[in-house]
Amino acid sequence: MSSELPEWAEKEITSITDSSFEHIESYEGTGYFLDIDEQNRRADVQFYEKLPVGKHIVTLEMPKSIKMSDFMKGFVYGYKVKIMKAPLSSKLVTFLKESLSMDMDGVYKFELESLQLLDVESDLAPIAVEDDSED
Repeated sequence: MSSELPEWAEKEITSITDSSFEHIESYEGTGYFLDIDEQNRRADVQFYEKLPVGKHIVTLEMPKSIKMSDFMKGFVYGYKVKIMKAPLSSKLVTFLKESLSMDMDGVYKFELESLQLLDVESDLAPIAVEDDSED
């Protein structure tokens, strides 16, 4: 089994454009930033809950209206995400499944609609640490 795609398959995948994507659903969940790429207006986010497409980590595309320099890694946010999908041809779906054992029927794109920094610290009670060592 070769891991290289035939030319026709590569051409189909590389020809996917923004107009190929359709909004399939919106999702709300909590998580935190893993990586923030201000230059390309993208950020990798780890969600606590599994997204409807089966993932916990996705790359979100950011709208121009959001100031990315305010994002903080390691803090918990509530996210509202638009999930978009560009379908693949049945020929490519069959090829991927039979030749590469990949069950994939489309390419997904995730766009941030809104986010809110959550104040999780105030929900936690202080934890007392007892010193069990004897002097």
